[in-house]
Amino acid sequence: MDNLRLDPAVQRITILHKDSETGNFKPAAVYRNNKRKKKTSKILRPIAKFLRRLGRAEARAASVYNNRHDRSASKKKNGALRDLVKNTNKARKAAWKTLKD
Repeated sequence: MDNLRLDPAVQRITILHKDSETGNFKPAAVYRNNKRKKKTSKILRPIAKFLRRLGRAEARAASVYNNRHDRSASKKKNGALRDLVKNTNKARKAAWKTLKD
């Protein structure tokens, strides 16, 4: 059914099968059009893709920093301030890895 050439307006084709035990009809989808209309212009798609990746990288950096901050604070007195540079560098590296991939 993958090679059907249907009008884009066709969303799905459903066949009703009769249940032999109860006699009720059960629907079975034969074809379903999952293609959605793209809402971004072709010219702006690379920019949108980059911004999405940047957002993911920033979220990862914040998560890594918060975890390391909490860990440093629980290990020693004023540990979060002592390890500030080390924790931010680790978070920056994690963000860069996410941004590159």
